[in-house]
Amino acid sequence: MNLTTHSELKLPNDLRYLGIARNYVSELANLAGLTQMDADKFVLAADEACTNTIEHAFESDEKGMFILHGEITPTTLTLSIQDQGMPFDPTLAPVYLHPDGKDISEISASGLGLFLMRQVVDELQWINHGREGKELRLVKYRPQKDITEELPPSEIAPYLEDEPLAPPQEYTIRRLRPEEGIRVSQCIYRTYGATYPNEDLYYPERITLMNETGEMISAVTLDESGNVVGHYALKSIGPEPVMESGQAVVAPAHRSRKLMERMRTFLEEEGKRVGLVGIFGEPVTSHTFSQRTIESFGSCPCGLSLGLVPRSINFKKICSEPLAQRESCMLYFKYLATPPPKTTVYAPMQHQEIIGRVYKMLGASAEFLTPSSLTLQADGPGRVTVSFSRSFGFGVIQVQKIGTDTPAEIARARHDLCELTGAEVVYLELPLAQAGTPALCSIAEEKGFFISGIGPHFASDGDVLRLQYLNAEIDMRRIQIYNAFGKELLAYIEKEKSKFSPT
Repeated sequence: MNLTTHSELKLPNDLRYLGIARNYVSELANLAGLTQMDADKFVLAADEACTNTIEHAFESDEKGMFILHGEITPTTLTLSIQDQGMPFDPTLAPVYLHPDGKDISEISASGLGLFLMRQVVDELQWINHGREGKELRLVKYRPQKDITEELPPSEIAPYLEDEPLAPPQEYTIRRLRPEEGIRVSQCIYRTYGATYPNEDLYYPERITLMNETGEMISAVTLDESGNVVGHYALKSIGPEPVMESGQAVVAPAHRSRKLMERMRTFLEEEGKRVGLVGIFGEPVTSHTFSQRTIESFGSCPCGLSLGLVPRSINFKKICSEPLAQRESCMLYFKYLATPPPKTTVYAPMQHQEIIGRVYKMLGASAEFLTPSSLTLQADGPGRVTVSFSRSFGFGVIQVQKIGTDTPAEIARARHDLCELTGAEVVYLELPLAQAGTPALCSIAEEKGFFISGIGPHFASDGDVLRLQYLNAEIDMRRIQIYNAFGKELLAYIEKEKSKFSPT
């Protein structure tokens, strides 16, 4: 049964029609069950976005149309604002300073929409579709009960730091069943409290729905009493044939029994069954425990994502002290396909040696091509997708097609993510299958980006070169790396980081 609904409203670029847009968004918010306060904020954010579209996406005498598209799923409300005008520049909007202590009804709407986008909307995404125009997506999670509302305090009490081991027993590893989402949330909460960075796992309905739609493949461990004592999952990152491994937890009383390894083996078989090319994971670097674990599964390091995770995460029985800075993560990848598919790579000359070594570590066959010139080799506009995760505090710029406007799009997106949404780190993905990537990489490095590694099959046309931009201080000395080649990657990335000063 399809529980997702879609609706659409097409309006002229005329401020007199804003009232119709507001009413449409207000009705969407009501249908999605948002609280009155959240609905009001969502409408104001949408109003600001529509106003900027009308005032800045078209010439003053140009007649045009923009489209509002609403999507309501069991877990989210998404509003998409689309037009075929000029690129939207949020810097044209007034800066909003929050007046502490005032009710929202007493606050001027001037600049409020952009403030709400980064403070209230759960996910932001803006997309340059090239000749097809551009799109802004606002995503708000629908009200749902988290695990603290589903279960009494006695059933979500933290596991003891010195939890005694359970008696030896037989365990069952299998796919999650719909009614077990609540038990996974319970296990996560009892282990991590409210500090686990992926907040989806605190909402049983989200876990169940993502498994039903295929966005997540969850493996659970059951003890002999039928209790969920472990969880490990693969999560989709889009239409590409790779998934991220993570969301892993084993109750303290059942650790040191190879349960994580058994769930991982189960997930790899499930991944092969659904046609995945590979699995990637991003273990933390404040300790090496999870790096050793993921490496034991045959994964190899291919990058380092600085500042990926907020400082709020807490590792019980691993690291009890608060994190001193945002958590950096190694990027590990494992091909499930045998042999790994051959890939075509236009690697920047300055990074070709280290990229070649990454492919060798992965056991992959890469054909390195040389572009005919050190230019973008682009004709017409490109396609760029930009997203911001409020809960993680980072942004991602994905270049799908390199165009003549792509350098400007990257510069604008980096500014908007850092200055308007408050992203503390920005990741940039460039398509290695396209001949313009070496030139685009050099342009990005001039703006303060530096290499992060590669992402195998992270793009629709192949692999990506990953770069990063820091908007927060990261002490590289605190990063702990287990793998010998991973340490070389860290040294290389640190050297590249020191070369480029943000401008």
